[in-house]
Amino acid sequence: MELDGRLAAFVLLSALLIITPGPDTALIIRNALAAGPRVATLSAVGVSVGTLVWVLAATLGVGVLLERSSVAFTVLKLAGAVYLCYLGARSVMGGAHEPPTAAQQSVRAASPSDRNAFRQGLLSNVLNPKTGAFFVTVMPQFLMPGDSALRLAIMVGAFESILLVWLIAYGHAVSRLGRTGPGLRVRRAMTRLSGAILIGLGARLALERRWL
Repeated sequence: MELDGRLAAFVLLSALLIITPGPDTALIIRNALAAGPRVATLSAVGVSVGTLVWVLAATLGVGVLLERSSVAFTVLKLAGAVYLCYLGARSVMGGAHEPPTAAQQSVRAASPSDRNAFRQGLLSNVLNPKTGAFFVTVMPQFLMPGDSALRLAIMVGAFESILLVWLIAYGHAVSRLGRTGPGLRVRRAMTRLSGAILIGLGARLALERRWL
C-alpha cells in the first residue's frame, strides 16, 4: 500500500490532537504524581483501549448515533464530566488539610491500584464523546471509496502508537519531576493542581456544545 499524503496528513493531525492537553493528559499527570510511572502507564493503556472501543463503536454505527442524537451525546457528555470532576475532587481534597507528617500516608492512600488505574484511563476516554466524534467525522475525511481495510488498520495503529508513546513518556517525565522536586509539599501541590485541572475540564465538557 502506498504511503501517500492523505496518510501522512492523518498522522500529523493525530499527533497534534494527542499532544494537546486534555482530560487524558490531566489524568496521566494526576496518577504519575500520586503513584509513579507504572500506574501512569497502566492509565495510558486504559486510554488506548478506550480509543479502540470508540473505533469499534464507530464501525458499528454507535458513533454515528451519538453524532446525530443530541440526547445520547448529552448523556454521555455529562457522565464524562461528572467522572472527571470526581477524579479531580479526590485529588484536590486528598490530604489538603493534613499536617506534613501525614502527607505520605495521604498520597499512598490516594494512589489507585493497577486495575483502578487502567479503569480510570478507559473511562476517561470512553466517556469523552469528542473521541467518538473524531473517529466518526474526522477520520473518514482521510479515506476514499475503494480504500482497503489494511489502510484503516494502519491509520488506527498509527493513532494508537502515537497515543501510547506520548502518554507513557509524559507520565514517566512527570513522575520523575515529582520525585526530584523540593519536597513532598510541592508534589502534593502539583497533585491538587492536576485535580483542579480535571475539575475544570469536566466543567468545560459539561457546558460546551457539540463540535465538528
